[in-house]
Amino acid sequence: MGRSKVKRSGRGPVLLLLILIIAVGLLAFMRTSYFSIKDIRVQGNSFVDEKEIARYSGISPGMNILTVKLKEAEEALKTHPYILDTQVQRIMPDTIEITVKERDLVGYIPYLGSYLLVDSEGMVISATARVPVEGLPVYRGIKVQDFQANEILDIDNIQIFDKIIYISKCIANNLAGYAPIEVDIENPEDIIIHLGERFALRVGDTGGLDYKLEYSNTILEKLYSQEVGGEIDVTHGGNAFFRPW
Repeated sequence: MGRSKVKRSGRGPVLLLLILIIAVGLLAFMRTSYFSIKDIRVQGNSFVDEKEIARYSGISPGMNILTVKLKEAEEALKTHPYILDTQVQRIMPDTIEITVKERDLVGYIPYLGSYLLVDSEGMVISATARVPVEGLPVYRGIKVQDFQANEILDIDNIQIFDKIIYISKCIANNLAGYAPIEVDIENPEDIIIHLGERFALRVGDTGGLDYKLEYSNTILEKLYSQEVGGEIDVTHGGNAFFRPW
């Protein structure tokens, strides 16, 4: 009895060739400008500039969006002293979206010729020779014992931070456009807020501070159009007194 002949199918090589053609086509398509990053969107930032955030992420326009390592970009962003957390996402085909959560920065405290940037927990974020973040107040009159970066600041009265946090929020709500701002808090019952060298706001204690600063802002809007400077006394809340220099 003769051997039966097995007829080989010609589909195998054709299928392999088809897969190869598709793979090469996909690879070529991935390398086209279609997947090149054209836009980097940043959201959630108040203190850190968008360009600085993009630079820290290591992502730049022109990179292939499919080759970007998102986790590595997130870890790189967390090395920024002002960024607490972040999320990096692809928006196909050409956009990267970076969402950051910044530290709750409250202001600077002078110490031996430098400025200590502190957050709402009293932690020292950085020490600099100048004030790099505009809009954050400088608090004078606080006696610093010692400091270590990324540790709670060692001061005589740690409870003063509750007042600092509140003052910073009120300043952000009402005086954000008047940088530089310095707060003399040596006497917490007689706080003075300096707006550069032109104006000083005597606000007394922190009671009703948000209203006091809102009221002060209405006065400042009128005085800034005039060539005057001086002290605005709002220690009595509903009444204000202006004393020219």
